[in-house]
Parts: sequence; C-alpha cells; structure tokens
Amino acid sequence: MDYIPAKKESILRVDRLYTVHYFEYVKDYVFGGEKHDFWEIAYIDRGTAGIVAENRGYTLKQGDAVFHKPHEYHNIWASGGFANSVIISFSASGKAMDYFKNKILHFDEEDKRLLALIVREASAYFSEPLNIVELPCMTKRKDAPAGGEQMVRLYIEQLLIGLIRKGNLAKPHPISEKSTEEGKEKIVEAIKTYLAENISEPITLDDVVSRVCFSKTFVKALFREKTGTGIIHYLTELRINTAKHLISENKYTFSEIAAMCGFSTIHYFSNCFKKETGMRPSEYSKSVQSKGIL
Repeated sequence: MDYIPAKKESILRVDRLYTVHYFEYVKDYVFGGEKHDFWEIAYIDRGTAGIVAENRGYTLKQGDAVFHKPHEYHNIWASGGFANSVIISFSASGKAMDYFKNKILHFDEEDKRLLALIVREASAYFSEPLNIVELPCMTKRKDAPAGGEQMVRLYIEQLLIGLIRKGNLAKPHPISEKSTEEGKEKIVEAIKTYLAENISEPITLDDVVSRVCFSKTFVKALFREKTGTGIIHYLTELRINTAKHLISENKYTFSEIAAMCGFSTIHYFSNCFKKETGMRPSEYSKSVQSKGIL
C-alpha cells in the first residue's frame, strides 16, 4: 500500500517570539503607549484595566484580552486600583490572523490553561524575570529546557486557533468619560515626568511623541487641552524656573546652569531667560541678592 500524506494546511504561524511578561500594575500606574511591527496580546488576569488602541478606549475586566495588530498605537493603565496582566509579543503570518484585528476576546478555562503554560514555559526558558517593563529582548537560560522557545510558539498557535474556532467575543465596556479623562491626565503626567527627568537633554517634540507613542497631533492637542500651553513652551518654562532656582542658590556659573537646564549655549540661555523673565540671568541674580534672599 502506498501511503499518501494528508494535505498540509496551516492557517496561521507564529514566526517569532519577542517577549512574554506578567505585570502587576499598582494604583495610578499608566503605560504611556507604544507601537511596533508585531502582534501583542494583553490579557487581564486580575483587576480591571483601561486601554486605548487607535483612539478607541475600553475597560477590560478579568478574563478579557485585547489583540493589538502591528503598527497600532496602544496604551494601558490600572483603572480599578490594580491590574495584573499577561503581555505576549510575537510576529505571525497567515490570513487567519486578520480575525484578531480590533478584537477583544474573553478567555475560557481552556484558553487560561494554555496561557498559564505559555507563562510557565517562558519563565523556565528565559533568564530575565517576566515583570521587567522595558525589556527589548529576552535571552535563553543556560539551563533552559530543550525546545522551550518553540514550545511557547506552539502554545500560542494552539491558543490562537482555539480562539478562532470558538469566537469568544467579549463585550468590553466603553471607557466612561471619567475614566477617559483619568487616562488623559496620566498621559500628560507621564509627559511632564519625562521632561523633568531629562531637562538637561536636547529634547524635541518628536522625542516626547515617541515616548508616549501616540500621534503627534493627538499628543500636542491633549497637552494643550490639559495645561493651556504647548509642550515646548512648557519645557522652556520648566527650564527657566529651574534656572531661577539654581541662580538663587549662588553655587553655579551661568554656563553650568545653562548646561544643567538643557540650553545648548550660554547665549541661547540668556536670550530665553530674558524673553521669559524680562531680565538677563545676571540681572536676575542681582535682583535676587538685593532682596536679601541669598
């Protein structure tokens, strides 16, 4: 008897694994956002989380998962006080992956079992802890079990195919107006923190936009809506106010203060300072001393 192999069929394939994470988001945590050229699954294991993807906002509860397609802007924050999540990043091919575009699904017990296997296998295979937020790549343990990375990819494929078969569509709650405003405030606070922590660096608007990973138009409009000023003007005011404080301490030269506050030259610093305060740095220093502050 001549055996004839079954016709090969592959509706989708996980081509590459990037990261597997298990995060515990505390109250007021916000991830500013990102976009990348691969798929990402964000599953809520406990608590509730707010997510925004391509300007659509939802509240996800325990058992819900959102699928972010390649090149999709997205962010997440703990909307109910805390949230635990599993984040899986991977590249995949196959027409069947179109099913997951703009999808939020609810995982049943079998889906959760596969998800637990993915996390367990990744934890045994990769050397890095799964709760590191900014981790560009994961590396193999020296004592990793054979085929661990392949097993993770196979489990993901099994999970994806099972979801397509079942079509467990969740009914996510649209983010309330209060939650939407909360999310916007967190994004603005993340921008302010970034500016303050990098005040000595030559920050551009593109730097800020890439940090929060939303469109430039959205970020500019949101920041102005919440603060009443533009990002670059806010940064300039922050630098000048910091410079005023440093001048009042009488510990640094004007050149040192200019560098500490992110001004490229002493001349540029002096011009910006006068534009904001009406005085040159040297004039401001004399005025502060004359008031007996120093």
